[in-house]
Amino acid sequence: MKEGQRERNETKEGQRELNETKECETEQNETKENERGLNEMKEGQREQNETKEGEREQNETKECETERNEMKEGKREQNEMKECETERNEMKEDESELNEMKEGQRERNEMKEG
Repeated sequence: MKEGQRERNETKEGQRELNETKECETEQNETKENERGLNEMKEGQREQNETKEGEREQNETKECETERNEMKEGKREQNEMKECETERNEMKEDESELNEMKEGQRERNEMKEG
């Protein structure tokens, strides 16, 4: 009888140990699952950061392009202003020549009359 009781006690003890082992395995599995989830979250965060960095670079590129276009437009306007200045100078020169011609004509007319 003592032998049977001891065997039952050993069986219960073995069952307890088995249950503890299963519980440990379950906890380990949950820990691994949590680590996987955490790694996935970190990977997602990394991807978001890379996307944000890419967007920042894109915005900087667009900003540079805008600045280049503004500079080109400024140069165009400068060139137009220079061209207008050149035309004004040419007109002044033409006007001077015309005035000289008129003056010459007046002098010739005076000489004819005189």
